[in-house]
Amino acid sequence: MFLLLGMLAWVAVAFLGAVLAAAAAGFAIGLLSSRLGPNAVPAEPLLIYVLIAACGFQVVLLLAALRQGRLGGAGDRCAGLGARSIRRQGLVAMFCLAMVIWLAVFITLMGRFPALREYAKSVTPDLLSGMDDDNVAINVLRLVLVAVLAPISEELFFRGWLWEALRRRGHATTVTASLTAIPWLLLHGVDAPGRILFLIPAAVIFSLARHYGGGVRASLCTHMTDNGVAVLAQTISTLFGSGD
Repeated sequence: MFLLLGMLAWVAVAFLGAVLAAAAAGFAIGLLSSRLGPNAVPAEPLLIYVLIAACGFQVVLLLAALRQGRLGGAGDRCAGLGARSIRRQGLVAMFCLAMVIWLAVFITLMGRFPALREYAKSVTPDLLSGMDDDNVAINVLRLVLVAVLAPISEELFFRGWLWEALRRRGHATTVTASLTAIPWLLLHGVDAPGRILFLIPAAVIFSLARHYGGGVRASLCTHMTDNGVAVLAQTISTLFGSGD
């Protein structure tokens, strides 16, 4: 119970970090506007706020995972995070392939059934949209957040530190998988509850990779494959779309 309360406390701190990061971005944009004129402000300030707030959240989550992992590993950060070498590499590769297949199915469903796309639509700007923007800095920030920072921070926090802590307390694998997947799902449904249903397969595959792969590196590999392919698919779609 205290472990889960601690997890919730860290998530709350991460949200506070997101708010502070967005506030800092607002201050910087306001300063640029007053000093250099309105033309110095990017065309989509709301997207910038969302990106910076999301980065702030993920950075705090990553720092929390590293801190708790060090404490749980008696000074050994890797031990507290379960950052062991991947075992059953072929099986983990199959989980990565399963994520690619599910992503392809998901994209197909969204394309054929607009109602599903609206059901899972976020109330915040889509971080994967607008890849054809001219602002290189925004595109780079978007790519780093989605393909690198988010998978690393989320895996080290939920299926790294929290998974290891639950297992050390004697919880069964199924219970551990549930207690790490549910908050991860709820976190992704904060601004779009319908998205949770579409992420359940991902949560199951990540948990299976974590268990059979022997450590968080396996689930991290699977998670980064999923997000990386999503970014690649959006980039290809944008390139073909701009060529029409």
